Amino acid sequence: MIPVSLYGISVERCDEFFQCLPELVADLHDDLVYTETLFTIDDGITIAKLHVIDSWAGYGPQAWPEDVVQELVMALMTVRYPDVGLVEHLLTLDGLDAVRVSNWLHFLTNVYPIYSEKACEALDKLGVPTPFRPDDIASYGLYVQRLEGLKLHAPAAGLPEIGLPRARVLQIGLERFV
Repeated sequence: MIPVSLYGISVERCDEFFQCLPELVADLHDDLVYTETLFTIDDGITIAKLHVIDSWAGYGPQAWPEDVVQELVMALMTVRYPDVGLVEHLLTLDGLDAVRVSNWLHFLTNVYPIYSEKACEALDKLGVPTPFRPDDIASYGLYVQRLEGLKLHAPAAGLPEIGLPRARVLQIGLERFV
């Protein structure tokens, strides 16, 4: 049964995606920088951990006042998968968009996907329009729902066991499926 978040998906293209997925992501375990960053981030949220994630993602260092840092940490501590609404106000801060916040959420929780334009394009081609709007947290929220739907719909052999978060496997798989 197709999850509601995937209403309208091309079942044939989706089946093709899951058949190809193991091959598309076979090399992910070789991404040592990603896995090192993933396992460096442990429990607790600190600005130092956000800097590590930003470094991995290619963002330059950001110096925020202490009250902004506290706001960031509190928002990231209170958000619960799959909801992203509690971080919407962070997009009003200079230098923050849904892509950067998605990187933080991904590494801090291991369940949120990293927001990706190419993955959104692949979802469009699968028949589930998913806009890529880095300045709109609702668009990222839709993306999160789509990937959660894919996790729920995945056949038993569809998600390879490679020791990485399923959200990352799906994101990279979608990017390479285009």
